[in-house]
Amino acid sequence: MKICIIGAGAMGGVHGGLLARIGHEVTLVDAWVDHVAAINRHGLRVLGIRGEHVVPVRASTDARDVGPVDAAIVFTDSNATTQAARVAEQVLGAAGLALTLQNGIGNIEALTAVLGGDRVAAGVSMNSAACPGPGVVAYTNAGITALGELDGRRSERILALAAALDEAGIGTELVADPLAHVWSKFVLNCGINVLTAVTQLRSGEMFRVPEMNALQDRVIDEILAVVARKGVRLADPDPRRTIREHCRVRFNKPSMLQHIEQGRRTEIDAINGALVREAHALGVAVPCNETLVAVIKGLERSRRQALHEAPPDYAGLEAQAEADVRAEAAGSA
Repeated sequence: MKICIIGAGAMGGVHGGLLARIGHEVTLVDAWVDHVAAINRHGLRVLGIRGEHVVPVRASTDARDVGPVDAAIVFTDSNATTQAARVAEQVLGAAGLALTLQNGIGNIEALTAVLGGDRVAAGVSMNSAACPGPGVVAYTNAGITALGELDGRRSERILALAAALDEAGIGTELVADPLAHVWSKFVLNCGINVLTAVTQLRSGEMFRVPEMNALQDRVIDEILAVVARKGVRLADPDPRRTIREHCRVRFNKPSMLQHIEQGRRTEIDAINGALVREAHALGVAVPCNETLVAVIKGLERSRRQALHEAPPDYAGLEAQAEADVRAEAAGSA
């Protein structure tokens, strides 16, 4: 197959590298210039549970010279989904398919708004990966990938894509209701990722703090209240148990925690932020989730400031704030 990976960081890099390794014609599209340059210069180094491989694969920051391809797999973070949809529109062949394996909700809608529903498939990946540096990705935990056409049909294109991923060493199953799986992973992400990000603890470390267990239970209560009010079908019959068991045994570093550590914008708006928006629309109270979203927004700003910006001139900021107050007072006099 001819496949374009849109967003070739940790997860996208692992999927693209393993697909290229077994002979598929893969192009990686990513905005990280140093990463793309390293891949084109030395190949993509894939580490982790499928062994260590250096895979010759084409990478680009510009999709204009890519395509037409049979499939575009979208792994950008949710903040860039609309942009990814436009890239998919450029690279897909006439019968091509865009598959989202992203976190959160809203990605399917963003893709279909640009491509139309008949050119979009959806799924979830329960795998974990990391990107230690430019040109290097690591496959850190293997889990099932579930995907399917939005209308549930077993089309030749979705069968071919599922078979390609499975053959590459990424265990994949075809499902009739991918939305049920998307929402199940959404619930899992809402119940774990935000809490690891605010505490800077990995899932297993957080599980061993009793106060965090109690808070997580309240967060899950709110999540499941929204799911019930909305009438969403979940693929997971007992999401609370799944969340708790995951935290008990897993010590991986969720992407939201990685983004906070790196001073990057997180996907909070597509995860707990999306839950809060759904809750408000449905009239469901979610104070714990509202608080966690606000804390993540504050952490995003503080980490970006500490890692990527010049030290603030607090004296100057304070003087400006006082001047603003005086101006407001004079204006209202």
